[in-house]
Amino acid sequence: MKNSIESTSVFRHSSNEVFLMTFLSNGFLSVGRMNTSEKLIKKQKDKTPKKGRPLGYDPEEMLETAMQLFWTGGYDATSLDDILSAANISKSSFYHMFGSKQQLFERCLGRYCDRQLALIEDGLQQSSTGRDFIEALLYGLVDAARKKEERYKGCFVTNTIYEFVDRDENISKLISGTLAQHNQLLQAAIKKGQAEGLITKQKTPKVLASFLMCSIAGIRTMIFAKVEIDQLVDAVDVALAALD
Repeated sequence: MKNSIESTSVFRHSSNEVFLMTFLSNGFLSVGRMNTSEKLIKKQKDKTPKKGRPLGYDPEEMLETAMQLFWTGGYDATSLDDILSAANISKSSFYHMFGSKQQLFERCLGRYCDRQLALIEDGLQQSSTGRDFIEALLYGLVDAARKKEERYKGCFVTNTIYEFVDRDENISKLISGTLAQHNQLLQAAIKKGQAEGLITKQKTPKVLASFLMCSIAGIRTMIFAKVEIDQLVDAVDVALAALD
């Protein structure tokens, strides 16, 4: 059976040595000597992790800046130099924080997806009826298209789908997951609208949600193609008529 340690005391012998006196449970005393030369102490200090310097930039601001660049120009057309220049950071700081341009893009796309889903979910909770939510969502696309900046950028997710079709597994999974959540929110709105008697029950929420997802994708494509606003309104009217 091993002896347990009852207590340990330290006594300095000289400026360079200390004795460790350890009292064991069996009554014996163990004495050890340890060198504490300045050289050894310095060596130990050198091994101590140093506090990092404060970042010279805000990572959240950096992500927002990069997201806007990728959203507007796409992945391939946005160079690393474009990002470094817009964010005003060094290449070493960039690689330390984000690893690579690809990893940064994935974080930016995830940021956009999370933001859009949060807006949709909040809109559903705030709407008085399920139908009101769907109408606000679709006509909201038209309202956004009236702004030249939004018409030029299009939808970040849709743009990425066109650019990364079967090209990257991580991005494909992220987009698929986002679309699935979007579909679930639409189904929840449709179920609510059906219970309220404002949406037809001739089709299941799953079928109607899939139809609306296709309609939204088509409308976003039309927006990106810069078609006339009245054509967008007509497309929304027809999509909503399917809910009657």
